[in-house]
Amino acid sequence: MVKGSVLSIHRSALLIVGPLVLMAGFYFLIFSEAQEGRASSNAVRLSAPPEMYKSPPQIKTPPPKSLLQAECEAQAKVMQQRISIPINVMVKTPYVLIGDYEHDTLDALYRKTILPTQYALNVSYFDSPPDRPITIIALSSQERYQQVAHDLDRRKTGLYYGYFQANEMRIVLNLTTGSGTLGHELTHALARVDFPGMPEWFDEGLASLHEQCEFSDEQNQLVGISNWRVQLLLSALDRNQLPDLNALVQQTRISKEREALTYAYSRYFCLYLQQKRLLSPFYRKLRTNQETDQTGKLTLQQLLNVDDLSEVDADFQNWLTGFRVNSKR
Repeated sequence: MVKGSVLSIHRSALLIVGPLVLMAGFYFLIFSEAQEGRASSNAVRLSAPPEMYKSPPQIKTPPPKSLLQAECEAQAKVMQQRISIPINVMVKTPYVLIGDYEHDTLDALYRKTILPTQYALNVSYFDSPPDRPITIIALSSQERYQQVAHDLDRRKTGLYYGYFQANEMRIVLNLTTGSGTLGHELTHALARVDFPGMPEWFDEGLASLHEQCEFSDEQNQLVGISNWRVQLLLSALDRNQLPDLNALVQQTRISKEREALTYAYSRYFCLYLQQKRLLSPFYRKLRTNQETDQTGKLTLQQLLNVDDLSEVDADFQNWLTGFRVNSKR
């Protein structure tokens, strides 16, 4: 999400009110009896495993490198000292999983959401495996999420339900809003390793695409599906306030004033490319061209076979209106 340690303090995944509405009822929380560990009297058990997909593939992982394993264990100890609420910690190199959930729940989160997500993203986009710990802190309420955000980053979360602190390679989220928040932030973290120079609009679009997605028939790729953000685009289109694609792609930094619209625009343009089977080629080609095409405009023009992105505006907007028809059915 962030292109450097300074920017990372100010940027977060904008999973605002929409995901909470869509994912309501995804989790039903049941407070458990005491068990071993620091979270003994406060551990939370989920009545259903926290999985993002109905039938994720079974993934086998290679043994972790000893140095990275040691770094993850050291990171786990540091986090235990910095977080003020009762937590449990689990190391699944390169991940350090932390939360006020039972160990079984953290393990299910790893097996049924984190590992399948990483696997699928690697198939489509990422070639470089994580070479440093990625800390994922999953909390069982907005209050505890806000407390941990303050403990670690002195951050006021507002209505945000999750964020990625790039310089620390750390994700903090309220898991009760749904695993789409985790899918968004995990995309940021893995992209940070594989393509740290990714343009901001594309970084946010790709992450937002994975807020709501499903596995392909082959069970090896993630396919984005429509979500609440489309209403922002359709509303802007109705008011003739939707910028052209050139404006989306050429911005060097997302404006706070138009953040929600830009996230939606970026997400649906990524979905547009995915449906044309161009999203994965665009990512890999842009990563190769990053020194000569820092915004992605030239690479897009090549893949779409146009001299200027303005030639694509009409087709994209016509494609976008199809979501209005589908939403009325």
